[in-house]
Amino acid sequence: MTAKQTATLLGRFVEHQEYFNPLPTEHAQWAIQNPKDAAALCVTAIKSRTNGSSKTEERTYKVLRPVMPTPSKSRPFKADDTFFNEKSGVKMVKHGNNFTIWFIGKVEKDASDAILMRFKLVTSVRDNEIVRDLGGEDKAEVTLTEIWRLIERQANGGEGVLLVNGWANIFYVRDVNGVLRAVGVDWRDDGWYVEALTLTLDYDERLVYNQVFSRSPR
Repeated sequence: MTAKQTATLLGRFVEHQEYFNPLPTEHAQWAIQNPKDAAALCVTAIKSRTNGSSKTEERTYKVLRPVMPTPSKSRPFKADDTFFNEKSGVKMVKHGNNFTIWFIGKVEKDASDAILMRFKLVTSVRDNEIVRDLGGEDKAEVTLTEIWRLIERQANGGEGVLLVNGWANIFYVRDVNGVLRAVGVDWRDDGWYVEALTLTLDYDERLVYNQVFSRSPR
């Protein structure tokens, strides 16, 4: 395979990225964290597509015309309808004061369902150091939409990507004033609890038992 073919193939994947949508979140997360292994699986699947059978001919339709699927349109995400809504369908407890003050009324336009990277802490560290290690605020930033999608999948505290053992799932999100905040999400006995902290506050370090999420790795 030539370098030109590689670039063309990757471009085709991006062009038709909606075909990756059926991939379950857990498998997609694995592929993101193990790109070399995922690429090797793609190569194996492509090479073996004709093994044991003749090459499949492209179907020719007489009275039908194939229509490419249209990706679902994003819609505004409102914190008041989700995090601060007792009828959201997610089991929650009263959130922390900072989160309520900084995020109530927040609306995210053109909200998408991006797949987040998950990181384990290898040492106890403060939030500003975590953000720096992720490559800065722009790289570390995620949205309330993306956090909510993860919480929804574990609405009652079941097992999943998010920790439910009392330790925090840490995200970095901009509040209603555009200030990046450290948002901690953890499962309590009665539901999900969300709190927010400032990155510049000199408080205790994040312990290694917590985990961090980011949309764009460096």
